[in-house]
Amino acid sequence: MRGIGVLLIMMTVLLSACSNNDDKYQKNINKVLDIQKETHKEMAKQNSDVVKEFDEKNTNVYVYKNGKLIIIGYKLFNDKDQMFLATYEFKNDKIYYKRDIKPEKYVKEHKADYKKERIE
Repeated sequence: MRGIGVLLIMMTVLLSACSNNDDKYQKNINKVLDIQKETHKEMAKQNSDVVKEFDEKNTNVYVYKNGKLIIIGYKLFNDKDQMFLATYEFKNDKIYYKRDIKPEKYVKEHKADYKKERIE
């Protein structure tokens, strides 16, 4: 009985530690997703091959540099399974779209502070 109590305490600590990590970056993640949603809307207007709606539930999120660099990935085109990756950097209370980073390579070569992979 005592072992079960210890196990429950350990599980509670573990779960709260994981959820704190999620909360820590969620504000910046939401900002990036909002920007990408608007950007995607414009891309869909200009190109009929682009998926009509940006669905953040089908988006991978990778957080680096303690929340200062966020890479998101999602399916951009209707007829392709290839994932589109967009990189954003937070600097001096501003958000910048990073063109000088190869996101596929960055994701493979760096350990994320936080990641949520919903699609492959």
